[in-house]
Amino acid sequence: MSDGGISLSQDLINNLLESISQHDASAQQDMMVNVQYLVAIAGYLTADYPGSANERDELLEHLHAFMKHVCDERANSQQQPASPQPAAAPEAPAGSSRETDDPAVGIWKPD
Repeated sequence: MSDGGISLSQDLINNLLESISQHDASAQQDMMVNVQYLVAIAGYLTADYPGSANERDELLEHLHAFMKHVCDERANSQQQPASPQPAAAPEAPAGSSRETDDPAVGIWKPD
């Protein structure tokens, strides 16, 4: 992830989640608790943004768009492309065919 000049890693994420779980044990059973803490922290830090309320709202909109981008990117990377399965050819019935004078018509007799 280089969109914000940040480097997001699994180690960083694991460390943050571990820290949240040490603070609130319910986070170990419920991933949404972790998400709520992370969003609350973002809101808490954004409140200290040195600008007007309108600028803070605009910042929150940018952060939301960035969060959505990261979410979509992660979701897309987790989807395994479905490898197309070759269609199995139907089994031909046992028998033999005999040509006729008309190329559009044949005679087939089962064995």
